[in-house]
Amino acid sequence: MLKKIYCLIPFYLLLGLGGCAKKKEQPGLSWSKKKNWPPAAEKLADVATTKLNRLMVTKLSSALESDNPYSTQWKLAPYFEVPLQAQQVTMPQLTQLSIPLIKVQALTDGRQIAWRLSWTDPTPDGNVDVGRFCDAAAIQFPLTVGATPMMGLGGKVQILQWKAIWQKDLDVGFQDVQDVQDVHPNFWSDLYWFAEGKFPYPIPESFQNPKALTWFVALQAGNPLAAFSRTQPIQELVAEGYGTLTNQPVSHSSGKGVWMDNRWAVVFVRPLLTEDPSDFQFKSNQDAMVAFAVWQGSDGNVGGRKQWSNWITYKL
Repeated sequence: MLKKIYCLIPFYLLLGLGGCAKKKEQPGLSWSKKKNWPPAAEKLADVATTKLNRLMVTKLSSALESDNPYSTQWKLAPYFEVPLQAQQVTMPQLTQLSIPLIKVQALTDGRQIAWRLSWTDPTPDGNVDVGRFCDAAAIQFPLTVGATPMMGLGGKVQILQWKAIWQKDLDVGFQDVQDVQDVHPNFWSDLYWFAEGKFPYPIPESFQNPKALTWFVALQAGNPLAAFSRTQPIQELVAEGYGTLTNQPVSHSSGKGVWMDNRWAVVFVRPLLTEDPSDFQFKSNQDAMVAFAVWQGSDGNVGGRKQWSNWITYKL
């Protein structure tokens, strides 16, 4: 008897893997290793204790301890509420605002700077598929005079972006994050060319043979979003307007996101100064500008469909 064949096109387009998958005739059987995500976090109080009417970078008397959003050092940093607006300047537009504001804090130890963004989100979204998107947040800095908060239109900007799917990669492991059995738990595959091991052929363990990697076209093309391994959930990018977003091959940023009590708290850490001409350089005793953006995956936010802010002035 012939069985129906289902091509899982969305997954293969995402990872660049060619082939088809056959649905296994055992309803309810899941091959996915069920791991809790986000991982259970120790019950901690919100560290944003004092509200200010302007954004301030607090100077520490000791070194930054870590990228933990719930480090006790954050109790020293007052927060500023940044109003957000729906992106309705270019396509694709966001028709309805779902995150009206975020709390922003900043710390520096004279060598590094850390930014903490927190906002309400009842559903942590860490997977992607057709019509399914992950949560994300970004910070933007002007690299040239005249750059606008609209992706640097009229100039050039640097962007640091965090994504929940990358955080999930680090929290529970790549093969159980965006592998096909996690998104389509009842699938079956007869063959993956040159793969080693047994079904469900976890990535990347079963694809060590260089011939097997040939079918991961996005990986072979050097697309940074197709990387099997990731050490940070932060990506550094530059832009000079809409449609120009470009990955920076060398990143100096680190960070971490924690979801707890229906809120995301995400920390971005970066050296004040670097030797990369595409990096924003943080200088003491000078007024500077920063902008923010947040994506709510469960509300269909992706790409230009986002909440964003105007430039916010701050001073080290």
